[in-house]
Amino acid sequence: MSEPKQLLRPLSRREVRWIYRWEMKKAFPAAELKPLWSILSMMAAGEYDALGLFRGEELLGYALLRRGASFVLLDYLAACQGKEGRGTGSAILTELKERYAHTAGILAEAEAVEEGVSQEENELRQRRLSFYARNGFADLGYEADIFTVRYAILGWSAQGTPERSAAMEAHRALYRLRILEPLYRRYVHIPV
Repeated sequence: MSEPKQLLRPLSRREVRWIYRWEMKKAFPAAELKPLWSILSMMAAGEYDALGLFRGEELLGYALLRRGASFVLLDYLAACQGKEGRGTGSAILTELKERYAHTAGILAEAEAVEEGVSQEENELRQRRLSFYARNGFADLGYEADIFTVRYAILGWSAQGTPERSAAMEAHRALYRLRILEPLYRRYVHIPV
């Protein structure tokens, strides 16, 4: 009997709660995690896509994305524990590029390589940046400080590399949709 085909499908609220508690809290630093209530609220408002890559009933990885007027922002992408290094992330990105080909593009935030960080941490960050590059994402030439985390911004579009100023404006707009203006001015700097 052949192995079940991999399928990227929407996640239920219950599945997102489980992933948040048992996967995301281990995969992402606390400073990078939105509160669960915020994710569920955006899902309920139809502004947020939570997708899981499944093989049969087995969850391999997940992607959570914020939809804007033109671009989508890849908020979280990870392989599930024990499934890392098997091409799960690349498989998800391939599916996302097909799913969002009609948009202006997909924006991704990856922790930037920076001074004052250990060499080991910067090597890990560089591997993440290289992962996106291998999967067709281009460095858009700007960094952002978002809630005290410095990110390099990458983008992909079916029409080629997204234009920097359009991507930057869309990036700002995606954060302005849900954040009160005083918090936005204090904690969201796009570009740095």
